[in-house]
Amino acid sequence: MKKNKKSGFSLLEVIAAVVILAVVAAATIATVAPLRAKSDQKMAEQEIATLNSMSQTYFLETGVYPTDAEQLASAGYMANTTTEEKARVTRIKNEYNYSASTGVFTQK
Repeated sequence: MKKNKKSGFSLLEVIAAVVILAVVAAATIATVAPLRAKSDQKMAEQEIATLNSMSQTYFLETGVYPTDAEQLASAGYMANTTTEEKARVTRIKNEYNYSASTGVFTQK
């Protein structure tokens, strides 16, 4: 009699492969999460530098600092026509402190 040889993976092999993939995924997430936070911090620093530059340009052209981010937007220094652009101006007002006497944006 001939033996029928079955091909395929056993349940134990499939479980081992899933466990290995889970460990690799967990290690990847643990590595990427701090990088994401660092990236967000760098983006905020860059946005503050850009806002401060806009504020200084406004001052050089008008002789006074803008009262807030909305005034920068209404003067044409920031785009403020679409819903997304208006949401950005609102987000800037909520996320950053602004001193109208010095024209400097800082992080809260």
